[in-house]
Amino acid sequence: MQHHDYPFHPTRTLARKDAMSLVPGFATARDLLEKLRREAALLDEEITSDRFFNFAVTGYSLIDWIKNNPSIPTTIKTAVIALYRDRWIQVCGDIATAGKHFTLTSRVPITAATSSERGFGLGGIGKGSWGVGEEYIEIRLNDGTVLLGPDLVSGVIQTWQQFFLQHGL
Repeated sequence: MQHHDYPFHPTRTLARKDAMSLVPGFATARDLLEKLRREAALLDEEITSDRFFNFAVTGYSLIDWIKNNPSIPTTIKTAVIALYRDRWIQVCGDIATAGKHFTLTSRVPITAATSSERGFGLGGIGKGSWGVGEEYIEIRLNDGTVLLGPDLVSGVIQTWQQFFLQHGL
């Protein structure tokens, strides 16, 4: 195949405006919040490990999108740092970072373990494949708290919606 068959030449250097331009279809933190909401809607339809992991990554990544976007005021960039201490966002960070790096080595996680099961009587009623059922995800925190997948989804969405509303994003 010749190079002219591709819309972009593989060795061509493109000017980079900012890191956000590297993600097709997403330019702002609001775009990523909308992605998080779509992922939450998918999890409401049916919980799967894939969907849950994607939700956690997006939920945690929003901090970086706010911190590093040059169009966001410094006061908001400073305020988002507090979310590193938010329980819901910390759990997302634990799941996202462990998924990317396999283990957490740079900080102590608040999440002790996660588990996933499938089978009749688990997960949401009337959800999942017939005869198999919806996946059931449980998150155990170091302090003994047990969260279910839907608990995390609700808490993360609420945290981010409140932050965006409070800061006019």
